[in-house]
Amino acid sequence: MRCECQYRDGFCSAIPRGRNRIGFPSIHTHGGQSCFRTINAVLFTGFSCVNADPRGSARCSRQTGQANNHMTSFTYDAVHAGNAPGPVRSGSVATATTLAGNRDAWALLEAWGGLALHVSETGNILQATSASADLLAFPREYLLDASIKDIIAFDERERAAHLLQACFRDGVSRQADIRFANAINGTRWIDLRICRHVTAEGRASLLLFGADVTKWAQKLHQLTEQSLTDPLTGVGNRALIRNRVEAYFTGDASQRGRFAIALMDLDGFKKINDSLGHEIGDILLKELSQRLVATVRSRDTVARLGGDEFVILLDDVSSEEAAVGMLEQIMRVCRQPFHLAGCQVRVTTSIGLAFASGVRETDAQLLRRADRAMYEAKAQGNNRYCLYSSELDHRLNEQFRIEQDLFEAVLNGELFLHYQPIFRVGPDTVCAVEALMRWEHPAGSISPEVFVPLAESNGLINHLGAWAIRCACAQLAAWKANGVALGYVSVNVSPVQFRHPGFIDSVRTAIRDTGIDPHRLVLEITEGALMTDPKAAGDLLTELGALGIRFAVDDFGTGYSSLSYLRRFPLSALKIDRSFVADMVDSPHARTIVSAVLSLARELGLVAIAEGVETEAQCDLLAAQRCELAQGWRFAKAMAPNDFEDAVRTGRFRLDAADALAG
Repeated sequence: MRCECQYRDGFCSAIPRGRNRIGFPSIHTHGGQSCFRTINAVLFTGFSCVNADPRGSARCSRQTGQANNHMTSFTYDAVHAGNAPGPVRSGSVATATTLAGNRDAWALLEAWGGLALHVSETGNILQATSASADLLAFPREYLLDASIKDIIAFDERERAAHLLQACFRDGVSRQADIRFANAINGTRWIDLRICRHVTAEGRASLLLFGADVTKWAQKLHQLTEQSLTDPLTGVGNRALIRNRVEAYFTGDASQRGRFAIALMDLDGFKKINDSLGHEIGDILLKELSQRLVATVRSRDTVARLGGDEFVILLDDVSSEEAAVGMLEQIMRVCRQPFHLAGCQVRVTTSIGLAFASGVRETDAQLLRRADRAMYEAKAQGNNRYCLYSSELDHRLNEQFRIEQDLFEAVLNGELFLHYQPIFRVGPDTVCAVEALMRWEHPAGSISPEVFVPLAESNGLINHLGAWAIRCACAQLAAWKANGVALGYVSVNVSPVQFRHPGFIDSVRTAIRDTGIDPHRLVLEITEGALMTDPKAAGDLLTELGALGIRFAVDDFGTGYSSLSYLRRFPLSALKIDRSFVADMVDSPHARTIVSAVLSLARELGLVAIAEGVETEAQCDLLAAQRCELAQGWRFAKAMAPNDFEDAVRTGRFRLDAADALAG
């Protein structure tokens, strides 16, 4: 690398280019005037070397970059142009052969103030500037009697030795940030450049030049730590998780223990934020972080993904049982009360655990598996842990496929309604039907128990539910036009659909467009849907009831069964859940429950309808307890509209058009 030289009005200014390169003096002439210039000589800011003396004396200065424009100056006795072996042209270079023998170059290094060492092949320090001694806070005499390894931090010696040996071997310069020992401050970071120097006699040595970058290194370390830390809790963040996972897979495979990642989520944390405020929620997260750090082992890592989701990286886990033991301990710690804002708060957590496989994986892959296990734990009722298995992947992939196909099914007309007759017990006459949604997938029928929850989770149930009500009303009107008179048609209403703002309008529109009598539509609603927000549910039922629509409680006995809500809401019927009906033949307890529901319905002026009646014995027990209405395979399966109409016309079904729900 060469310096730029500008000669103007009898002065020559040589300004070096580049960074951290120290070289040797040479001759440069302009019109008979000689001046000093430097080859491969660079400082953090350029030296301006100005020659106004015909004898070759040069004054060099460097601006330090401080606000007061302080200059570092020194004087050179440059070689006169006439001493050169021949005329020296502008831009020509004469390089000195040794650093130690050239006091001019050494003066330049002293003025620079950085590290400058001349090191032998064996690592002994041959020359050292006083500035180097000041930088490292060692006496210069100590440096000249020391080996290079003596002044390098212990944990950096091996890396530095490799760099020195490589440079000495192939002559290619090396550059690296190396931590040197410092007698006062412990260590100093040096941006070190290593060059091989060979004398005319063929003796090789090393030249080491470097600048103090300790403050920069400390700031970098601080920024790195911040980039790996969650600002709220002080534990790790997603970047730290990524680093830990990469470090595990890039390490020696033969030395690896089992590695697991646990993803945990606080159950019901939103309620704490909503009721106590986000500030209290943040305090809880901070305290929880401290508990987790105190619970896990020193080699484990705690990190926060965001919100109330935390990750625990379990390194070198001896067994699956040991990992589960750690999860159980974490759950116990989380259940301990938190004292926040003058009140005691308890939380639970759901945790998913996934072990690293034998092949290399990313943090995203591991977290995805742990996430699936965590949501499986939540699906099982919260406050528990779940270990990942490939079955979870299969199940989730299948659900995703079905969910995507469900959108297409709506467009392709693959969804339709079947109708299951509701019979009067005793005379076995049909008084009503229940509309049940069916999906004929190209690969085979898919049960409502599979696709309805998916439709509820993605909001498609609102569209499907409105379509089902409209279709059932239209079918009831069509049967009436064909002489098939039924008391009513009942349609199931999803809890999600029930809470949707457009639900009332969809029902009103279906009645208006089909022209049926509103009292011939019965909406079946679960106890859970009614009791999520009893006031809102009561207002909604009152508004729809004003149109003449009636309501039945579906799956009665499996949810919030209480006399208070039975009196509060305008109900017409209770549907006894099929689980009680199925067990009533063999279980005295189930018979007692069925009997109690029937008695309760009679006392409240409601009609009881038994679901899932499949055997003659069940039917006889229901008749003995004066159950009025029933449905199930004992009487008839759900069927297509045309099949139902054919069964009526052929006399297989006898109709009873009287209102079975009239009080």
